[in-house]
Amino acid sequence: MAKPRVVIATPSMIDQVRLEKAVMSTAQFDVAAIVSDLSQAYVTVEEMMPEYVLIAAAFTRKEEYGCMDALFRAVEARVVFIATNAAQEDDSDAEVTACVTINSRMNPSDILAALHASPRPSAARASGLTAARGAGRTAYARPHRWQDRIILIGASTGGIDALTSILPHFPKDCPPTAIVQHTGQNFSETLARLLDRHCQADVALARSGLEMQQGRICLAGGIDGHLHFSGQRRLECLVTRGQPTSGHTPSIDEMFFSALPFAPKVIAVLLTGMGRDGAAGLLA
Repeated sequence: MAKPRVVIATPSMIDQVRLEKAVMSTAQFDVAAIVSDLSQAYVTVEEMMPEYVLIAAAFTRKEEYGCMDALFRAVEARVVFIATNAAQEDDSDAEVTACVTINSRMNPSDILAALHASPRPSAARASGLTAARGAGRTAYARPHRWQDRIILIGASTGGIDALTSILPHFPKDCPPTAIVQHTGQNFSETLARLLDRHCQADVALARSGLEMQQGRICLAGGIDGHLHFSGQRRLECLVTRGQPTSGHTPSIDEMFFSALPFAPKVIAVLLTGMGRDGAAGLLA
């Protein structure tokens, strides 16, 4: 019988060696991969779908960690956070329910205990991710009901959680939708894949010339520019280089302000976050 697979994700090579040695010494788990940054961790977990992930607690303080957290729930991976000292165990924005401290005297039994203590992803929190699985990309009978409506969504910290709860309920023929999500630039394509996997509608990374059409969700997360709109009869995305607005690139305010010429058609939504990006644009 195959042993449960563990992915180790930490930037410290010393910790990587200590963790691999400790996990392998338990003889109950296999180390499937060792990675040193969040981008590598995302791709590896997405491809391998391991049963367990040992990940540096410091990574949870990065804005991009929301993508990882959503992926862990999507693939039902159990997570153990690793800290280099006891003080770091409480210095995390994540729900740290299983944590192990790394030091030169690390006991393999502590690793084993932490792995066994790590909870399965909450069914309640994962329900949004799985809502679209059974339904598939089902056709809906009344496409005309969305005529002339456009949905614009802005989200910051915590927004990925909100999006993975909301978007699976969008039907295949949803109104043209555009989203600006604050996240790191290395996570634009991975976030689009994550959301597309759990949506009946198609999720595409925003780019200049991409048409805003029914059944398509255009995602601007981690792109190198602001999301604007162009065209009259045929509305298209336009990614424009520029300085950060409201402290962000892409900026939610920039998207909302660009939509003012067709504002009567817009359903504008501002989800959870920090700061004020999107507030002025939503008011306008």
